[in-house]
Amino acid sequence: MKDFLKNNQILAIVIGGVLASVIATWILTSGPNMWQGLAADTRIIIVGIGTGCLLVLAALTVAAFAARLGRIGAAQPAMAGGLSSGMKLLTSPERVALPSPLKVIEDLERMVGLAPVKREVNALIARLQIERKRLEQGHKPEKLSMHMVFAGPPGVGKTEVARALGAVLRSLNVVRSGHLVEVDRSSLVAGYIGQTAILTAQKCRDALDGILFIDEAYALAAASGGGPDFGKEAIDTLLKFMEDNRDRLIVIVAGYSNEMRRFIGSNPGLASRFTKTIEFPAYNPKDLCEIFRRMAQHQHFELPEGFEAKVTPWISERSRIEGWANAREMRTLMEKTREAQALRLASDSGGDVSKIEMVDIVRATRGRA
Repeated sequence: MKDFLKNNQILAIVIGGVLASVIATWILTSGPNMWQGLAADTRIIIVGIGTGCLLVLAALTVAAFAARLGRIGAAQPAMAGGLSSGMKLLTSPERVALPSPLKVIEDLERMVGLAPVKREVNALIARLQIERKRLEQGHKPEKLSMHMVFAGPPGVGKTEVARALGAVLRSLNVVRSGHLVEVDRSSLVAGYIGQTAILTAQKCRDALDGILFIDEAYALAAASGGGPDFGKEAIDTLLKFMEDNRDRLIVIVAGYSNEMRRFIGSNPGLASRFTKTIEFPAYNPKDLCEIFRRMAQHQHFELPEGFEAKVTPWISERSRIEGWANAREMRTLMEKTREAQALRLASDSGGDVSKIEMVDIVRATRGRA
């Protein structure tokens, strides 16, 4: 209840006002002996004070509502007009403010590896900054297609980079909100005729003034097995929405490099809109060891000296398996390592719970947590 009122200040004021009115009414109706015993002048003063409090309450409600509109005007996705949208705005918690673009860029630079991705993103940001300066100097702005393809294996930071781009693009006034809506085929495609267009359009509306991130987008163009091609319906709906809202929506489609090339080439509408592709390389063993170290550090664990000697061969062997998920695999390895540590410490009450031993990593890499 406390968090609800904190996130809905206007409702908190209204609720407080209603409670005050109920109490005042009770005093006036259920407490006549006290009220009737007061002098007429005293009653007038009390009524005046009560009226003043109600006026202050009304002013605070209006001010809080106006302030809320001001705070979320550039942060919330756009909504259609009307009473229902106003009520939705009134009762919904405020969207958390995005970090500053400089911090986002710094965080991006601190990400392990991804050197070609960082170059592409920095070049894009520089281009947008120049375009904004040209606009401020009175030059006619050049329309840039911001729809992109993120191509590469899973677990290489595509979603994180997309989220960082949203914050930067918002700061450059390319989009008004910069929030990220992440979907996949199951979020867009329904099992019955006519429902797919509704689902897809709703997700697009959710992403207005921000970024719609479609993971494994190539699945939309997968063969339907002879039945209705709901994936094609989703693509057609997406393309139409992109055209109707070209200044309010950025779409990023992501997936394996070869599959994404085939996906973009499968539809002329996709090829004409997604003209920029950023390739995400797979992490090498050194990068993955560093990711593993940072995960441990973030969880307040100390790794043994030279842990790379045990982890690197495991990475080299496992990464040849189809479906290798890069950083996600290191997250799984970290969980198995913690399980191995817990089993070891179960019989050693004096052991250090913040220290990972080499034997824990060996057990985890052998699949025996």
